[in-house]
Amino acid sequence: MITLAKISIIRGETKVLQDFSATIAQHQATLLSGPNGSGKTSLIQAIAGTLPIDTGEISIDGIDPYHSKAMELAKLRSVAPQRRTFSLAFSVAEVIEFIPARERANHWGSTLELLGLKKLLTKKVTELSIGQQQRVSLGLALIQDSKFYLLDEPFSAQDSEYQIRILQLIDELKKERGVLVVSHNTDSLHSHFDQELFIS
Repeated sequence: MITLAKISIIRGETKVLQDFSATIAQHQATLLSGPNGSGKTSLIQAIAGTLPIDTGEISIDGIDPYHSKAMELAKLRSVAPQRRTFSLAFSVAEVIEFIPARERANHWGSTLELLGLKKLLTKKVTELSIGQQQRVSLGLALIQDSKFYLLDEPFSAQDSEYQIRILQLIDELKKERGVLVVSHNTDSLHSHFDQELFIS
């Protein structure tokens, strides 16, 4: 379980997030929504242990992400950022190899298939469309053998077909993992999630 207790994040004189508390369970898909600038991405980064919080406590299965080694963190959570820049002309297959076979979840093959990445394996990632690059980034996160997946706006560059495929993937993943999804457009998503959190 991910436990967030009175989390506040301040940048300069701006309160990005204030006194936010929630629990995010395994075997559930949780939707985190709110208007632009409400702190959704900052919260994802804080849970991941990459953005310091000013007050409050975060734990993932009782472990503080800010005092964990990289390998331990990788087993606890995997993150698909809102934007990932691919500047080097690796093939999609080479990008997938960034996650060693011993660190991949047992669903990694079906994940690549559902995201449409198997047919792109020989393509240079720098030559892909924005939507295809987003799916490579998403695949990179979801094949990692972690207890929780933190997905920041995974639908933003996808057409309706791949939005449906990603939702199917989330439905499968939550059987064994916990999934937290950030999205500002929730109109068609409610029925696919077990819990909804809102940041105003």
